[in-house]
Amino acid sequence: MQVKEIYNWLDAYAPFAGQERWDNSGLLVGSMEQEVHGILLTLDISSDAVEEAARKHCDLLLAHHPVIFDPLRQLTPTHPVYGLVQHGMAAICSHTPLDRAAEGVNNTLLELLRPALELEESGQMLEEGFGMAVNSHRCWDAAQLAVALKQCLDCTVVRYAAGNMPIRRIGFACGSGGSMLEEAIGAGCDAFITGDVKHDRWYAARSAGIALFDCGHYHLEVPVMRRLEQAMGQAFPELPVFYAETNRDPVQYQF
Repeated sequence: MQVKEIYNWLDAYAPFAGQERWDNSGLLVGSMEQEVHGILLTLDISSDAVEEAARKHCDLLLAHHPVIFDPLRQLTPTHPVYGLVQHGMAAICSHTPLDRAAEGVNNTLLELLRPALELEESGQMLEEGFGMAVNSHRCWDAAQLAVALKQCLDCTVVRYAAGNMPIRRIGFACGSGGSMLEEAIGAGCDAFITGDVKHDRWYAARSAGIALFDCGHYHLEVPVMRRLEQAMGQAFPELPVFYAETNRDPVQYQF
């Protein structure tokens, strides 16, 4: 099997043509004609992930975050791309296409949160699918919601700021969605869940009276990799597909 067959499958799953202009999704390392005998799935392509792929005889790494995003001004042995080239591996990355795919990052998170937060079946898209706003069947306070999120997402910690209203309508955006706070407010959300919340966003939420939750970039996005593992296993039953053991939250906390 060649790289192009996996690429074409992923392109149908989450079309690369729909990526944002600033994004860099697609085949970033290697050739479409390379033979593939194993695939490693990981949220990020780190040097550790490359070495794990080598141990497992994988020729292709499939990741969410682009391994090449900012311009590469030098390529040294510490950069993951160096290891990919050294081992003759290919890398396909699907960033914004996977964010808003029908079975992508945000919809996977919605399915995970729905039973835990007692969410309704249907919701409203935020920013063309980069987020969602959904009503809950119950009324939450911020502390209760933080506990539920921590358990559901297996977070080490949930940072939050309580709003000034009961929480029934909940918005969320995977990754770094702080810039979508105003859209969530406009959609009538009482709470907004995302990651990588910047300092000014906490004050913006406080001024608007909306509760804001930071569950961490990793914990909001990693569930989609398990979904991809299952989908690719069904699509390519003859091909070993591994969920990376090195796919872990890079951040540690001291309490």
